[in-house]
Amino acid sequence: MWSPSCVAMNGLVISNDSAVVLSGNVFQSVTASSSAIHVVGSALRVSWHSLFAVMDNTLHMDGGSATPIYLGGSSQSSSLSVLNNSAVVLRGNVVTSPVKYFMHILSALRVESWSAVVFQGNDMQGSLAVVLSRSSFHIYYNSWLQLSGNLCCESPSYAFAFFSPRVNLRNSTVSVSDNQFISSTGTPIVLQILKKSSDLTNGSIVAACNTVNGGEEVDYVIPSVYNAAILTCSDPCTLATSCFPAYTTTVSSDGCACTCAEGGHGDACLPVAVPQPPSTDGPDLCVRDVRVDGEVNVSFGTSVACYVGVTFAADVVVDVGLMSGSVRNVTLANCTFVRGASLYVVGWLSDPPADHRADVFISGLDSRSGGGVVVANRYPPGSRV
Repeated sequence: MWSPSCVAMNGLVISNDSAVVLSGNVFQSVTASSSAIHVVGSALRVSWHSLFAVMDNTLHMDGGSATPIYLGGSSQSSSLSVLNNSAVVLRGNVVTSPVKYFMHILSALRVESWSAVVFQGNDMQGSLAVVLSRSSFHIYYNSWLQLSGNLCCESPSYAFAFFSPRVNLRNSTVSVSDNQFISSTGTPIVLQILKKSSDLTNGSIVAACNTVNGGEEVDYVIPSVYNAAILTCSDPCTLATSCFPAYTTTVSSDGCACTCAEGGHGDACLPVAVPQPPSTDGPDLCVRDVRVDGEVNVSFGTSVACYVGVTFAADVVVDVGLMSGSVRNVTLANCTFVRGASLYVVGWLSDPPADHRADVFISGLDSRSGGGVVVANRYPPGSRV
């Protein structure tokens, strides 16, 4: 790793109806050139009706040269692959200070076969570019890239979305809509693609109602070969800007509401449902609002481990592979780890049973004095972390 990071991934594979969701956390860096989420070495792969999501997090990044999401990969692999009816969703995150880039994609990115990448409703301060891709961006076979409803309190110096060198499209769509910019220095560039595509078959780029200081005087730098459609705020809603086209039958012209075809999920008819956090209200098996000074080990004899508002002064080890039952639930909500305590959530050492599932939910965790979180080993298809 070339810089400090809060969450690091190397070769993470999410497949077969599974999900990894980072939601409701506070990431804080105190060094320059750091990141909150860093894909190291091998690509992040999401495939076969699966989901990777980063939602509703607050990111305090120090120094102005940080990159909250850095998708590294390697020259031999892509940075991110989203395949076969899968989705990556980055939604509702807040960056509280200027950064270099919000998301930096170093190697190739592939979105293929009825899959979607959604970057929506994020709030940012200043940056050179919000989304920067330094390798070709491949969107193939009824897939979708949506950049929608984001707020830049200070316009990016280069462009909101900067793709170098090109975007390759086959029967797929890039949508850039309803993004808002505040600028005192000139006209922002919403979308810039440096070179024309070498692979363009029935692809489309649609931009609609992107505004600066309340007006529509924004720029686009897009090679003419893409034949991009630039729409105003007064134009009727178009399906491609609001809904995943492959799983949408109609969109209303007034409220931009999507009607999903079979297989579409949620307001935008995505290929997979975005899971909601489990409830921690009401009578249950949770341990609540206490301090635990000794090490906690969860394994044999239970299918549920739930802690809400608990302060841990020693390590917590949850061995999901040794827990009981075909469905195993682990929940830690609003817990605090002090005196160097860490959380270890350990799956199966070898291939887990196909008829088992694990749901692991960690939210609002406050880790102090050098502690951290390790999620390791293997989890059955259909699990959610």
